[in-house]
Amino acid sequence: MSRFPIWFTIAIGVAVLFFLVVPFGAGTGLGARIFFSILMGAFIAGGAAVILSFVRDLAGLFHRRDAPQPASPQPRRPPAELTPARKAAVRKVVAVMAEHGLFAPEVPDPALLYAGVADMDESVKPDTILSVLEEASYYNPDADPAAWMANLAMHDSKAEQDEAQQIADLVRLANGGVAVDDLRIDHGPEVARCIPVTITMTVNGEPLSLAYAGDAKYLSTHLHHALAARLEAANIGRRFAWLWTDQGAWISALPSGAVEALNAAFKLTPQSRCCWEWVADAQPFAAGDPP
Repeated sequence: MSRFPIWFTIAIGVAVLFFLVVPFGAGTGLGARIFFSILMGAFIAGGAAVILSFVRDLAGLFHRRDAPQPASPQPRRPPAELTPARKAAVRKVVAVMAEHGLFAPEVPDPALLYAGVADMDESVKPDTILSVLEEASYYNPDADPAAWMANLAMHDSKAEQDEAQQIADLVRLANGGVAVDDLRIDHGPEVARCIPVTITMTVNGEPLSLAYAGDAKYLSTHLHHALAARLEAANIGRRFAWLWTDQGAWISALPSGAVEALNAAFKLTPQSRCCWEWVADAQPFAAGDPP
């Protein structure tokens, strides 16, 4: 129901009261008395309406502020379309990687990776699949990337470096082939971004010391190389392998012969966009070393 009749009634009542109660001057005519009474009635009723509306709005504002706000769901982009040929390529790459033990404890359903691959304008290679693993849950809320990545670790090459976490990742991937005790990591004073790094630890019962010129934001690989050599010395039939991308190094522990088989299956060479390599066979580098 409109509020106009209510305020109109109030205005008329105020005007009548004003006409009857307020003493006008002796020379004021009837028409002037009626005019001023109606004017004052409208003025007072209108002012009361404005004040009451302001009070209601203010009370509503406080009520909305105190009331719990429902969480607004984040919009999810519709998945992009993937051509049949690229879908077949995804299935093939996932199958070959699974055959050589890249995924654990489960192998991802290739269909869960289609949307992420569709966003990447490149041929489907192992680096494509690794790059979209963690994005699968964005397009498929029920997907659990952690179920595929027990044998994978990404060490970002352009981020804050955490040597203790890197060592923990390698110990996890070695799955009993590398045991680290008595770990101590020392960082010297930074000079022109170069940070002297000293790491001492006991690996598989033997002391190991590393010293290199590191960098706060760029990955060094001396500890990767050293632990890879200790894993191979343990002779458990698994070796550290990695595949470098623009983001950094994807590291896994694979059976002997897997690197060669993976590169052959995908026709990868050191000149390719990506290529598998045994970590122990790679030349270690320190990001803080002069070029």
